[in-house]
Amino acid sequence: MKRVLRWAGVLLVILITVAAVGALITVVASNRAVDQRVAVVPPFPVLGHGSVERGKHLYTAVSDCIGCHGSDGGGGPFVTDPAMAMLYAPNLTRGPGGVGATYSDADFDRAIRRGIRADGTRLIIMPSWSYAAMSDSDAASVIAYIRTFAPVDRATPRVRLGPVGRVFIVTNKLRMDAVRIADEGAPPSPPPPMMQVEYGKYLTRIGGCMSCHGTHLSGGHLAGPPDVPPASNLTPQGIGTWSAPMFMITLTKGRDPNGHELHPFMPWRTIRNMDDIELEAIYDYLKSLPPRDTGTG
Repeated sequence: MKRVLRWAGVLLVILITVAAVGALITVVASNRAVDQRVAVVPPFPVLGHGSVERGKHLYTAVSDCIGCHGSDGGGGPFVTDPAMAMLYAPNLTRGPGGVGATYSDADFDRAIRRGIRADGTRLIIMPSWSYAAMSDSDAASVIAYIRTFAPVDRATPRVRLGPVGRVFIVTNKLRMDAVRIADEGAPPSPPPPMMQVEYGKYLTRIGGCMSCHGTHLSGGHLAGPPDVPPASNLTPQGIGTWSAPMFMITLTKGRDPNGHELHPFMPWRTIRNMDDIELEAIYDYLKSLPPRDTGTG
């Protein structure tokens, strides 16, 4: 009996040691991934002067920048799960704790469309893969609007990863968009607005729809915490016989044709501020897609 207990004790010590070493490796690897500085990436071509009005529309209605950085641009906490992470959206203004006073337009552009901070580290949960397709004109407009924010005194600490977040980083379950952009290369040039279906595709990409519903928009559980239901299938297999008015009412009222309330994770309160031309373009693009079973990409 004593011999069994002795071996059990040895086994327990071994298991504790292995767990401790595994935890240490996870901490070191996740810290390295977060703090790693990537090679200096040149910004996109000189953007020129953007339209503040267009930038405000993109920030508040299309690309949902307001959802994380707020209406004042001051940022703040948006992931507050100690097991996952304590993550703050940066303060974009010129106020204390903000980056606006030190960031050049090229720095902002690199952060928005590349997912890389001015210091060369990669942003976490910044949807730069979506914004990588943004036209030079639209990127310039977003930056021009950001420049209009009044200074906000709000410090936004760097990310503090929890144990689950560290595991997700190390196992590539939480992939930084800067890596995905580098792997996939530059997206195709955006079309002009008069090309209805192509413009709808453009808006679907820079609006972040593909981040949650998949690149083929067939839905499934692709983003968000475990308690968030799978994203809907937006291909004709999913939206079926919805008319354009049904689709637009769903996105502006937060209720589908069957009377079901949209989950709060779905940013319909931002999307409802798109204009009718934009919503119709998105609808036309979705109807042009080949039908796909839910969760197939």
